[in-house]
Amino acid sequence: MPSFYTILGPLQIQTFTLVLALAVAISAGWAVYRTSGRPGPLVDTCLGGLIGGVISARLIHVLLNWPYFEYNTREIVRIHAGGLDWHGALLGGLIGLVAVARWRQVDFPRLLDALTPVLPLLMLAGWWGCHAANCAYGVEVDTLANYPPLVVAELPDVYGIPAPRYDTQLFGLICGLLAAALVVVLFWRGWLQGRRFWLILALLSLSMFAIGFYRSDYALSIAGLRDDQWLDLGVLIVSAAGTLRAKPG
Repeated sequence: MPSFYTILGPLQIQTFTLVLALAVAISAGWAVYRTSGRPGPLVDTCLGGLIGGVISARLIHVLLNWPYFEYNTREIVRIHAGGLDWHGALLGGLIGLVAVARWRQVDFPRLLDALTPVLPLLMLAGWWGCHAANCAYGVEVDTLANYPPLVVAELPDVYGIPAPRYDTQLFGLICGLLAAALVVVLFWRGWLQGRRFWLILALLSLSMFAIGFYRSDYALSIAGLRDDQWLDLGVLIVSAAGTLRAKPG
């Protein structure tokens, strides 16, 4: 069985889909636990964020990979087959959260702060899924002998062709783990309440921007940067501004 599938009893589920679903479920449970109030409105708000995030994530993924989907239009709606952009997930998720939070009268700033652990958790899930599905693979190098072992490895591309490459999936997992450790410290010490979400988002977008220089999967290049790197910079600017402007909790 290929590594991008996981067998759960009689079910065969894509690993990418499974780890993201688990991350979303854990995140929603944590948010409900950390936010006081009636569970119903909180669950509704998280569901709104989930629906908005999935739709927007797929839309942005399709737009960024339009040269492929232009000739494979039937695959546009096949979300279960993989292909979600984290920038779109963030944008759609925030829109969904805000819309339902207003309708259900949920304290949005407090909920957003409680959702801070979602960011590194989803990053870990996304890069773990990429490791299983061979997506976001690294640039080829001449030989493994010229690089430290944790920097490069013999890895396949999305077509299953192995080659010595930068281990971009490992880079992403390490960044996710470091961000998760920082989140634990921030919540344990009670630091930066009201600003934690934007700070962690800024750090993760910065790490994604840096990893982009070592990726070899298809992306449109604009002024020497991948199109997703430009989106990373946009998220970095917004999240940095959010960190500075957010009111302490």
